[in-house]
Amino acid sequence: MKRTIGVSLLCLAVLTLTMAAFAAENHGTTTSKDGRVTIAARGSMVTSNFKAPASATFIYNDLSSYPLGTYWCCEGWTISGPTSLVGDTFAVGMPFTPSANLTVTEIVVAVGYVSGTNSIQVFLDADNGGLPGDTLAHFYFANEPSFGSCCTFQFNNSLGVPVTAGSQYWVVVGPGAPDTWAAWNDNDTNETAQSFAGYHDGVWGAAAGDLGGFAVLGH
Repeated sequence: MKRTIGVSLLCLAVLTLTMAAFAAENHGTTTSKDGRVTIAARGSMVTSNFKAPASATFIYNDLSSYPLGTYWCCEGWTISGPTSLVGDTFAVGMPFTPSANLTVTEIVVAVGYVSGTNSIQVFLDADNGGLPGDTLAHFYFANEPSFGSCCTFQFNNSLGVPVTAGSQYWVVVGPGAPDTWAAWNDNDTNETAQSFAGYHDGVWGAAAGDLGGFAVLGH
């Protein structure tokens, strides 16, 4: 069964992302004119890199390991609800493909808070034609660090979801409340445009750019 992000995340469709030509602003943090990207006025690159616990293995990991940039401090994909300062609902899905049959026990995301309710939703989804599909796990994160900091992670380690080798899955981040404005920090791993999925105006569509910083762990 398909889930809801914020007040409306019901449809699956291919779309061309067309957004309102304005930029939201909060104490120096702004969005791009199309709303898709959030940029911090200034930030900190003081970092402690995420390391997997001894009992788990990385199923997927795009977090870099050099000391000054596990992920970008000051730019990320907008996560927002319809009554946020952004004024639109934005969610983002990042794909991963396991190389073996494993069980997901933990998801780690690099997300920062801008304004409104300090809460996000995170989903582990199956694939549906190259876009996020049915939800396999769903949880909330609250009290994210302020956007513009690097590197603090939010993680849930109570999952137990089997995944199949060679099958694509999705980690989806959406707003935790209608007034939430947050941002999923870009990673530092490849610095090349890669495929992911964006949600706006009730539909999912293909997108490309830096991936959001995240890791999937299991056994």
